[in-house]
Amino acid sequence: MSEREILIRRTNAAIEAYKSQRLRWVTGKSQVKVEIDEERYRQVVDSIMQEEIERYMIIGAIKEKGSLTVEELSQLTGLQPSKIMQHIIALRRNGIINEAGEKNSQYLYQLV
Repeated sequence: MSEREILIRRTNAAIEAYKSQRLRWVTGKSQVKVEIDEERYRQVVDSIMQEEIERYMIIGAIKEKGSLTVEELSQLTGLQPSKIMQHIIALRRNGIINEAGEKNSQYLYQLV
């Protein structure tokens, strides 16, 4: 997959991720007056944003292509298989994806 295609997928995933409740909550202004370490806050927000964008890249790839293996998701998103697995665990835990059988001795994942 070309860099341009990955950038397009990443941009589309970012747009979807910013619609999510998790990012709206994190980037919103708190109504509670609490002292926070600004640098730590920025690191946490950046990390959460990155995770959400990557998860929506995975979701987008499955929406577009149907059930996919970790290897196929890695090729389509440009993410390392180990990172894909971390996100699959979170997406399964949140009931967004599940296993859809096997292909070439690898699990296939689909949207719920």
